[in-house]
Amino acid sequence: MHMVPILAYTDNACVPWPSLECGVSKEELSTPTAKAIERMISIEKWRFSWTLVATVASVLTLVSVVHLFLFPLVPSFDYFTARQQIQNSCVPIKESAEGVTNRVWENSPPQLNLDHRFPADLHNAVVYRNAPWKAEIGRWLSGCDSVAKEVDLVEMIGGKSCKSDCSGQGVCNHELGQCRCFHGFRGKGCSERIHFQCNFPKTPELPYGRWVVSICPTHCDTTRAMCFCGEGTKYPNRPVAEACGFQVNLPSQPGAPKSTDWAKADLDNIFTTNGSKPGWCNVDPEEAYALKVQFKEECDCKYDGLLGQFCEVPVSSTCVNQCSGHGHCRGGFCQCDNGWYGVDCSIPSVMSSMSEWPQWLRPAHIDIPINANITGNLVNLNAVVKKKRPLVYVYDLPPEFNSLLLEGRHYKLECVNRIYNEKNETLWTDMLYGSQMAFYESILASPHRTLNGEEADFFFVPVLDSCIITRADDAPHLSAQLLQMLLNSGNIVSRSHANVFGHLEEHRGLRSSLTLEFYKKAYEHIIEHYPYWNRTSGRDHIWFFSWDEGACYAPKEIWNSMMLVHWGNTNSKHNHSTTAYWADNWDRISSSRRGNHSCFDPEKDLVLPAWKAPDAFVLRSKLWAREKRKTLFYFNGNLGSAYPNGRPESSYSMGVRQKLAEEYGSSPNKEGKLGKQHAEDVIVTSLRSENYHEDLSSSVFCGVLPGDGWSGRMEDSILQGCIPVVIQDGIFLPYENVLNYESFVVRISEDEIPNLINILRGLNETEIQFRLANVQKVWQRFLYRDSILLEAKRQNAKFGRMNDWAVEFLKLREDDVFTTLIQILHYKLHNDPWRRELVHQKKDFGIPQECL
Repeated sequence: MHMVPILAYTDNACVPWPSLECGVSKEELSTPTAKAIERMISIEKWRFSWTLVATVASVLTLVSVVHLFLFPLVPSFDYFTARQQIQNSCVPIKESAEGVTNRVWENSPPQLNLDHRFPADLHNAVVYRNAPWKAEIGRWLSGCDSVAKEVDLVEMIGGKSCKSDCSGQGVCNHELGQCRCFHGFRGKGCSERIHFQCNFPKTPELPYGRWVVSICPTHCDTTRAMCFCGEGTKYPNRPVAEACGFQVNLPSQPGAPKSTDWAKADLDNIFTTNGSKPGWCNVDPEEAYALKVQFKEECDCKYDGLLGQFCEVPVSSTCVNQCSGHGHCRGGFCQCDNGWYGVDCSIPSVMSSMSEWPQWLRPAHIDIPINANITGNLVNLNAVVKKKRPLVYVYDLPPEFNSLLLEGRHYKLECVNRIYNEKNETLWTDMLYGSQMAFYESILASPHRTLNGEEADFFFVPVLDSCIITRADDAPHLSAQLLQMLLNSGNIVSRSHANVFGHLEEHRGLRSSLTLEFYKKAYEHIIEHYPYWNRTSGRDHIWFFSWDEGACYAPKEIWNSMMLVHWGNTNSKHNHSTTAYWADNWDRISSSRRGNHSCFDPEKDLVLPAWKAPDAFVLRSKLWAREKRKTLFYFNGNLGSAYPNGRPESSYSMGVRQKLAEEYGSSPNKEGKLGKQHAEDVIVTSLRSENYHEDLSSSVFCGVLPGDGWSGRMEDSILQGCIPVVIQDGIFLPYENVLNYESFVVRISEDEIPNLINILRGLNETEIQFRLANVQKVWQRFLYRDSILLEAKRQNAKFGRMNDWAVEFLKLREDDVFTTLIQILHYKLHNDPWRRELVHQKKDFGIPQECL
């Protein structure tokens, strides 16, 4: 291979390589040391290597011909400009792209005394980028992360082809040469059809099978197990979701909800053409909106990609990064343009145009093999890119773990953080699990992402469990999908042997068990197809568990890895499943599958904030900066069975909310009683607030208590500038093992609840103002701003304007969730004890030697 020099592509302009001295200093020219002589010889070789000139010319000619007739069969080298510019470029021909990665950062600064330079404050915190960190972490970030430099990294651009080009029913992974098939297709070339039934087997009592989210009395689309009106109706593609197709009974008593009889289809009504009956499949939208005909109220438009009361408006579906501008979103699965692949179509192959490559792949040099084979399988290309560590490799998993879960969801709001209106403008959702989607999109578009697993510092395994644990988990197509994964893996030889972890029926409703199996299959896939896991026993791998109890149900095989969760239960006190929802209980999962690990290990894992939808009004109001706060303590939420509409289970919230209400309840319970210590400036109520954000921002302290596992109360408090009062023993909150919580949080034990208000009143004004000030410094680290701005950029490109939420988020300047995580990973890269056990690899880390 020879290095073909090109102009350096920067954000500002194409910058030509230096001329004349070509990087050789005047001192070297006047005093020719060995190094200087060697460098000048290299220059001369470049200037007078006619063989190389001929080679480059032949390659350029070949590329030009192919580019003209087969564009974009191979990269269009947009960076090659005038031949004179290329000849004047100064790049040593003897140094290959592989050699670049072996250079070690030289000229390290003098030894750093981090303890002396960055002393801790009275709360044992060291501030870095306006946030109070635990002292050791803050010092390292201040002294090392702050001076990190870009390094030269080789990125490998794939050129492997797939069987039959995936038959037009999938996307080719050009790194592995494997197809990623759309819903309803499988096989090496995606040529085999799969039929996903909407209904479970029928019985005499249940002619459509037992209830399931995809239950269907009309036409079942077996590619996705979704229910539609079907042929013979005026609107055959109109969804017939759940209760729409069945008889609905009136409430048995005043105030009670309607009930659905899942054994009796309501075909007479939904197929009717009689405008005086509540129809659906033949109802004209204009007539219905004009109230000229009746329609069945239980029918609505649940599936993604459709909007309007009668699903008459086609809109964009939600895909990861909306396919990055290189594909079409088909119900949640990105159908990539030719030459692109990946879950969000963000990875270019050798068939793509380099002018369209994402910013994180813009190269400085390209390696072109002299014997490049333009027919059949194209060779991989190496691009040298400048990046800062840490570098994260994101596995392009089979779509069963991500895209199919999005494409197969039965309710458009499930497991995503946005949908689109009739104008295809963004509608943000309040789905707390939307953080997983936000994180996934950020890491795929991050400059810290790498395609080179050999250079990666961390490996992210993207399983969208947020789509499994919502209502999609009880759709029969998921069980069939999991069974197919088991059959493909060779773990079972036939459907009759599908009892590896108990019969698949045992997963019905037990979401934790089903989800565990998905993670295990992802683990088995990466150890079969990639070499990276065994090098560290998975300790440099990252998994995201969005479930209510975090990684409690993680399979034992992956527990060495880093877990990103919302629930940091160390099991030091609550050493069993804490959810009151039976379907999520993990106590019943066998230790042979789960092992005996805790739910959270603060030495390796991290709690991330939950998703909170962008709110332009709240940001403009600057509620987080409010100075006058009249309420001492505030908590608004479900308080258990003693209150109207309260959760009946005694185990709900591990009893913590109930204890708080018993002491300080400010609204009457079912018996008309207030809390034993109720006070005028203490609000503990289950009554829904008309202005929740305003109430929080009017309070000094806000309660952070568990629900069924984690809740979003920590984020609510921080984002409104209220000091969080954490009451959940042995359970870590977002960043608690890295940020210095004493600087902006009050934590009390569950046993101290009767003394809570005395503790808060005992804090002096200096302590209170100190914590309030720090809340105002860290609040942006609880926002997924990076992902939100990615969407703002896409919307701006489509409409040429910024929405109000985008305008407000563009004003924010402090670090957000994703930036905070990158800083933590950088610290872990050089400070995790297990990394010292590895054979040191000669890598350029871009930081001083004493930081390594």
